[in-house]
Amino acid sequence: MPADLVIMAGVLGNISDADAHTTIHALPQLCAADATVIWTRTRRAPDLTPAVRRGLADAGFSEQAFTAPDDVLFSVGVHRFTGTPQPLENGKIFQFIA
Repeated sequence: MPADLVIMAGVLGNISDADAHTTIHALPQLCAADATVIWTRTRRAPDLTPAVRRGLADAGFSEQAFTAPDDVLFSVGVHRFTGTPQPLENGKIFQFIA
């Protein structure tokens, strides 16, 4: 800690929307300056990838790439942390849902 690379594959689509918001805003606690975050999320209705992208921007990340092919439901985003790393707080960030 802090990490230069954080991979959030299979996370944001398997937690509640509220936990996704909390997780995104906790990422500055996990990231070093200029860290890269790679994330995935389904675009199944309702497509929350626009909210994820806005949330990352609000949390101090700059979008480097976003891939969402028309013929599939998955998406992959790559963001670079442009904010200031934050101290790690203890506590639960998210809970996987069934």
